Amino acid sequence: MSTKKKSQYHKIDSNIHLEICKILKGSYEQAIFGSINETNFPFLSKILPLYLENNIYLLLSDLSEHTKNIVFNQKSSIYYVLKEKHKQKLNNPRLTLIGVTKKLKLKKSDKQYQKLLSQYSLIESAAAMWGNFDDFNFYIFNIHQYLYVKGFGKAYIKILNK
Repeated sequence: MSTKKKSQYHKIDSNIHLEICKILKGSYEQAIFGSINETNFPFLSKILPLYLENNIYLLLSDLSEHTKNIVFNQKSSIYYVLKEKHKQKLNNPRLTLIGVTKKLKLKKSDKQYQKLLSQYSLIESAAAMWGNFDDFNFYIFNIHQYLYVKGFGKAYIKILNK
């Protein structure tokens, strides 16, 4: 008798990888950021992630709750809500990323900061102004796990060794 448990998840193949990349590049309705607060409870907030050169960047205010939580615990997640096309709402596709969010140590005048701000402004035009406020900084989200649910019975997982 085999003791090996069958996973409910499929491995991410090249076709599913392309679908995930399309989502990360902006093919989603909303993105929700999950962080853990000082009392170890989850906190969720709406964000606009920037996918650039295979990295995910967040432009966050140091005054926000999710940023305060990152100082306490860098473990975090991003949930991408896709367009609901199925009548059964739980059968609609979605993507969850689990990882670690770290603040980039960049000055506003740094070439890298200005490049990120320029690219971020393409998805949120007002960021060209408020991205230069003292309390705003860029963070990088390092992915440890992808979980892509395409629908019932179509769940894909990839765990990275980081």
